[in-house]
Amino acid sequence: MKGKASSNRFYSILIYLFGFLLLWEWLKPLKVVTDTGDLSYFIMFILLALTLSYFRVHFLLSGTVKAVFILVALHALYFQGSLLELAWLGEFVKDVWRNLGLTLGRDWSGLSFVYRSLLFFILLWLMTYLIHYWLSVRKAILLFYIMTVTYISVIDTFTEYEGDSAIIRVVVFGFLLMGLLALERLIQGEKLNGLAANMNRHRWIVPLTVMLGVSSIVAFAAPKADPLWPDPVPYIQSFAEGSGGLSGVNRLGYDTDDSQLGGPFIGDPTVVFTSEVTREHYWRIETKDMYTGKGWEQSLDEEDGVPFASGEELPFSFTAEDEERDLETENVKIEKGYSHVVYPYGVENVIGNEKGNFEFLPVKEKIRSLDEKGEPVNLSEYALTYRQPSYSQKGMRAANEGQEAMQVPEFVERYTQIPASTPQRVKDLAAEITQDKKDWYDKVRAIEGYFEKEAFVYDQFDVPVPEEDQDYVDQFLFETQRGYCDNFSTSMVVMVRSLGIPARWVKGYTEGEYRRQIDSQYKLYEVSNNNAHSWVEVFFPEVGWVPFEPTVGFSNNIAYEYDLDVPDTDEDQAPIPEKEETPKKPLEQTEDEAAGGGFSFKDLWETIKTFFAENWGKILVGFLLLVLAAVLAYIFRRRWLPYYLIVYYRRRKSEDIYSEAYISLVKQLGRYGLKMQDGQTLRGYSRYIDTFFGTYEMTSLTNRYERTLYGHKPDQEDWMKMRELWENLIKKTTG
Repeated sequence: MKGKASSNRFYSILIYLFGFLLLWEWLKPLKVVTDTGDLSYFIMFILLALTLSYFRVHFLLSGTVKAVFILVALHALYFQGSLLELAWLGEFVKDVWRNLGLTLGRDWSGLSFVYRSLLFFILLWLMTYLIHYWLSVRKAILLFYIMTVTYISVIDTFTEYEGDSAIIRVVVFGFLLMGLLALERLIQGEKLNGLAANMNRHRWIVPLTVMLGVSSIVAFAAPKADPLWPDPVPYIQSFAEGSGGLSGVNRLGYDTDDSQLGGPFIGDPTVVFTSEVTREHYWRIETKDMYTGKGWEQSLDEEDGVPFASGEELPFSFTAEDEERDLETENVKIEKGYSHVVYPYGVENVIGNEKGNFEFLPVKEKIRSLDEKGEPVNLSEYALTYRQPSYSQKGMRAANEGQEAMQVPEFVERYTQIPASTPQRVKDLAAEITQDKKDWYDKVRAIEGYFEKEAFVYDQFDVPVPEEDQDYVDQFLFETQRGYCDNFSTSMVVMVRSLGIPARWVKGYTEGEYRRQIDSQYKLYEVSNNNAHSWVEVFFPEVGWVPFEPTVGFSNNIAYEYDLDVPDTDEDQAPIPEKEETPKKPLEQTEDEAAGGGFSFKDLWETIKTFFAENWGKILVGFLLLVLAAVLAYIFRRRWLPYYLIVYYRRRKSEDIYSEAYISLVKQLGRYGLKMQDGQTLRGYSRYIDTFFGTYEMTSLTNRYERTLYGHKPDQEDWMKMRELWENLIKKTTG
């Protein structure tokens, strides 16, 4: 008997092993086609889940073990410190809660790596459950085999992953697994057991293995014929990129050519660089000054670059310096090679490229890295030191056309240029928006806020290209009123210039996507092509170039110096406020406040409404999860309900407890699949149950139940004996 059992166990383990190998093939391409690093935890999770399924561990214990493993793996991958220090668990819960809101808002690019890994673990959990179901219940794996072959073929065709050996492995493992499962179905259908079953397994598996081995060797050694049809991938790509596909659709990202703006964009999550920063800010690359009616170009030819060495102070400054602010250092690690340097406002020097140097291009205000020969070179990383600029509102409000900086005709002409073909209604709109504003600052802020006030729509796809005789800004302001950053920023520059205020167009990146807290000071951000952006800079004499953000839904996080009411004095002493002789009379209290010591039902109601308005997405997700949990609890009630009934009837003391317990047992047996048939007697049903489980417990329980029906109430000792039999039998229905 031990030999038969060990043989059965061997083939069962072999079936689960091939199932594990097939699922493993799904993970191998991830290291090539995604940014996934270490796959060992995911592989161990699959092995753990299938092992628990093979030994049929109770679902509560199995689920607990899997959940603990997931938490341990996530801590090892993303969190610092000891696992037993539960502070990381609070950070994990906050991260999941934040990402639930992003998921509901369909902001897929904003999801953190911790949350993505958690979802991947859950997906693998479901996949292992399905494989267990296909292997042990259905004993058929054809669907999963076809899915695996298709998945490997598509990945091999459209990505860099080489799937030649993977296809061979999948074919070998898949056919062996399907052969073993076909044999198991045959043995089960013919009700073979013992020696007959083992002989059939050996007669089946040996020729199947030999056939697959010989076929694989022949497939490797045989000459390969050329394909009968050309490769369809280039045709598909050209169809998608050319006139047959999405005509005029570009990918997001930084580009030097901005002469023809407009048309839809599609997202590109390719990571350009990662940054270790102390605060969120935009990353600047270059400016452009000449608007053509269709896009942006440079009005001047580029002069020779101004060289400077690593760590040396930059040869330019376009904002008023604030020496009182602390000097900060941030690190940039490049993922996609560019020779230009991205830098924050207030940058003072760049550290890196010790073998070469840097140069500043004054027309574009662009920084490039050069090698020893003076040729552009791509850096892998560099550091930047800067002081966060602060822009004086007092200085900006004092700006006017008569100031010294505005007496340079070339400067004014360059940065107030708009084409002669610009429609008059664009200029009229700018004048209308700012008609009640007295100074430059208020006028610029009025134009900046105009787009949000008039409900302009941010859209990357449904954006047309201007006709040949159509102005890009005019089309956006008066026809479509929907677009992305280029539409908003270009329109603001043109309207500001139409008022005689110097302005220019700036390109770079937004702060990117937050990934994790590195330490108490630094945060890690990931900047992709999706974060490429354009915005506006306006010149204020005595202040310099000040950034503005007109694009709906974006904020450039600039700091203003609120110094409007500070008196002009040489003294450093702060004004001392006058003391009030008598306290101010408090506002009149409402009845609710007077009765409740400041408590107001109105304030409580407003707080509740605000909470629901700000968190409705998370509340909805939580409610749906509760509903899902309730549905799952009902579907799987056969597994957990017996334990509840055991606890429930242990505490009951009434005389009719045995009758109720017996009826509950019959209902549970029905959920298990052993329903009492119409016309079947209790004794016949009890014999059927005992035959199925190989016990005499149901017959004993039924005899005692029939006696209670005729008035023979069991005493306490009888009930203890019957309860033990009842608990043993009802536990069998949870498997």
